[in-house]
Amino acid sequence: MATYLVSDIHGQNQAFQKALRNVSFSPQAGDRLFVLGDMIDRGPESKEVLLDLLALRQAYPNQIYLIKGNHEQMLVDWLSGNGNPELYLRYNGGDATIRSFLGNHPLRRAFLNRMPSLEEQEEARQFILSSYPTILPALSSLPLYIELPADPQTGAPAALLVHAGIRPGIPLPEQNPQDLLWIREPFYLYYDGELPVIFGHTPVPGLPQYAGSGPWRRDNMVGIDGGAGYWRGVMLVEWPSLQTIFVPIRDRQSSPQVRVY
Repeated sequence: MATYLVSDIHGQNQAFQKALRNVSFSPQAGDRLFVLGDMIDRGPESKEVLLDLLALRQAYPNQIYLIKGNHEQMLVDWLSGNGNPELYLRYNGGDATIRSFLGNHPLRRAFLNRMPSLEEQEEARQFILSSYPTILPALSSLPLYIELPADPQTGAPAALLVHAGIRPGIPLPEQNPQDLLWIREPFYLYYDGELPVIFGHTPVPGLPQYAGSGPWRRDNMVGIDGGAGYWRGVMLVEWPSLQTIFVPIRDRQSSPQVRVY
């Protein structure tokens, strides 16, 4: 039985599945998988990543654990008719997710290299909600963090799994959800707590003094975003050894005006 961690798959299902195959991942044998958010957006197979993981979690609820990232929250907002559609669709790769759910629907073209009208967005929204009625409640109910207890059998210490990080000096129950989803420098530059925090959100090459391969490590922080959202690769990390499988993205898909959010 092994425990694996992954974050920021960003719709790169082929690389993600290859990483799982490379470690012979088997929930039937007791292996566990923790996904630290951002399963979707930017990559071409967001629907496949999300539906496969939700189905796997339903089949193996004690082995598969999913955490909400800022991109899941943006999709929840868009499906609910809230949030900032342009920020999500145009600048955060949400258009790729909507296209993956639309499939061969004629409306798919409206989400390709342009900002769809409000009417087109509403039609697409209703199509997705009616075709995939479990998506919105499933994403809405994802936890913002998971506390891993220490495991005396493996020697694994207790750890906090979260998408972006936490604000130093604030007790966990009092953390602002926006920080858990979006925080960057105030966390990874200044966190010095005793509890190990494993996080994604910020690709490891963008973290201070990154060694060049594997997870980013500093004090009690471990960054595991392999940069799939920017066509770098998917990083699968075994806990607590931090042994890593990194699968590079081979075929880059274009996404206009990508910003780091």
